[in-house]
Amino acid sequence: MRCLKILAVCSPLCSVAADAVADTYNSADRTSEYTIRSESLGEDRKILVRTPLNYAQGERNYPVVYLLDGEWNFELVASYLDYMYDNEVYPEMIVTGIQNVNRNRDYVPRDDASFPDTGEAGVFREFVREDWIEYLDDHYSTNDTRVLVGHSFGGVFTLHMLFQEPELFDAYIALGSSAWIADRILFEEATAFFENAADTDAFVYMAVGEGDGGPTVPSSKDLAALFEEMAPKSLEWTFDVTSKTDHFKNFASGMHDAFMSLFPAWEFEKEVKSRAEADGAAGVEAWFAEKQTALGFRFQPAWFDMGVTAMGLSRNGHGEAALALMAELRTYYPENSFVASFSAAVYSNLEQYERAENEYLRAIAIAREKGLHPNTIHIDRLERGLNRVRTLRDGT
Repeated sequence: MRCLKILAVCSPLCSVAADAVADTYNSADRTSEYTIRSESLGEDRKILVRTPLNYAQGERNYPVVYLLDGEWNFELVASYLDYMYDNEVYPEMIVTGIQNVNRNRDYVPRDDASFPDTGEAGVFREFVREDWIEYLDDHYSTNDTRVLVGHSFGGVFTLHMLFQEPELFDAYIALGSSAWIADRILFEEATAFFENAADTDAFVYMAVGEGDGGPTVPSSKDLAALFEEMAPKSLEWTFDVTSKTDHFKNFASGMHDAFMSLFPAWEFEKEVKSRAEADGAAGVEAWFAEKQTALGFRFQPAWFDMGVTAMGLSRNGHGEAALALMAELRTYYPENSFVASFSAAVYSNLEQYERAENEYLRAIAIAREKGLHPNTIHIDRLERGLNRVRTLRDGT
């Protein structure tokens, strides 16, 4: 284990937000900057860390998104992930970014005479493994799930990391990668990797903007062709040419497309509804088990879509399936007032008024405990729902 000397800490190590909405204007309360001494690089490096909204040290462990070019990309990606979590699309994740010192040196695996200082990506790879990841694991509640995101030369390094140490990250997002750099060294590394990567299990997303100049688009297409020819079936990979973007605009659009592919929740509610109508509660439970097995940490059921689906099922003769669906949702969102209110509505539709009352009480308690603003959820409407089910229960 490598010892790191913390030189400076700006803002608290961790903080717990009282809200349940990931307002990006209060993200400073969840963002910390550290300067650490790296033995592998022989220099000080600054890293940024943003914790999830509901983060509490030691209560649970979180996936980590590692961002290269942190001075440019950190705020954009961290705020984007806040927003998407808030809109029930992605799970909560810790986000960390590294600020550059010499990106030519750090990101390019072999010397390129046209770009000074290139060729020491192997040393930076050691920093990522021994210093950066180790620091996060030692100081934050992380799990073993990691996502690496890089753009341009950062995309080159991301793919270099895949080809050299594929077990270190679960997902590799490489955008606008300069696949032509250093006499197309990525092609050499990819070929060697694929010849020995029969069981590699990882998610890889690559994209370039259609307006990216020079050799970036054609070399990236060539690299994708190599993936098509040689990549093992166990490697889930995608290559896109993003329309109406150039080298820099592609980062924003490509980043969104990459994470939407990483967490593929589109139309899940239609799938589970079909299984519910065909096989009842057993079909719902089987669908969740299948998705969890297939996707692992990437499976994040959208509570709003699923809640609406459960309400529809409860009104249309599929009550047991609706109850099974809400039971599954509660395991993913145990402290979500919306999920509790959906549960209450489903119980009410099925005339299980005591259970409906308990879920309304739970939804109100969560909303009050977290100080939820009416723009988030209306406690007065929950209270009206509570009074309605009590009246129905009592027959008055």
